[in-house]
Amino acid sequence: MTGILVLQHTAAAGPSCFTEVLDSRTSIAPWHLVHVADAADVPTDLDDVAAVIVMGGTMSATAPEDVPWMVAELDLLRTAVEREIPVLGVCLGAQMLGVALGGTVERRDTPEVGYIPLTRTDHAADDPVIGGWQDGAAPLFLHEDEVTTLPPGAVPLLSGSDATAAWRIGDAWAVQFHPEVDAEQLHGWLELDALTPVLEAAGVDGDALGEEASRRDRSIVPIGRALVGRFIDAVVRPRVEA
Repeated sequence: MTGILVLQHTAAAGPSCFTEVLDSRTSIAPWHLVHVADAADVPTDLDDVAAVIVMGGTMSATAPEDVPWMVAELDLLRTAVEREIPVLGVCLGAQMLGVALGGTVERRDTPEVGYIPLTRTDHAADDPVIGGWQDGAAPLFLHEDEVTTLPPGAVPLLSGSDATAAWRIGDAWAVQFHPEVDAEQLHGWLELDALTPVLEAAGVDGDALGEEASRRDRSIVPIGRALVGRFIDAVVRPRVEA
């Protein structure tokens, strides 16, 4: 169990501000970025995998059979959870984790876009990853789909958005928001033509969102880095050192 597998689905949705934390924890477990564009790109051997981090993407988990690699990745996530390999799913990664474990993902009537304050639920009190969340911190939400029915046995960890902002089942954590996104990455997204209809449907002005990202960067980025840091330090490290 030597490596952290980071699955990236689009060039624009990488680990961003997670990178600094992952680089700083290589003494615990080196990390390996895998660009998933086809089913053949999805790893099948988890023997040397200490944890899996699944990033976001523009694809929809409502119809996984329509995405060439998604069914294979869902199988990987199921296997990881069954083998008690820690998993952290972000946005699309959270939705895929939900589908893989028996939950339901649906398209929202209106996309949820913006910085939304979140508060820990009672289930988060002793949680090793979300227990350290700063109540009232407002991470970025930018999604059209969401988990509408949690997998059996899952518990909600953060509340405040229309969606279930964060949840856990066993050693698998899912966050619907984007703790990895800093202002630089968001500004890159705002230049993508594909994002324009999403912002319009949400009634959000892209320029204003970009300005808000720049204002919030100094407070939001450390919170995102702390979250993935707790995942590695409190969950992955004990497994590696066992």
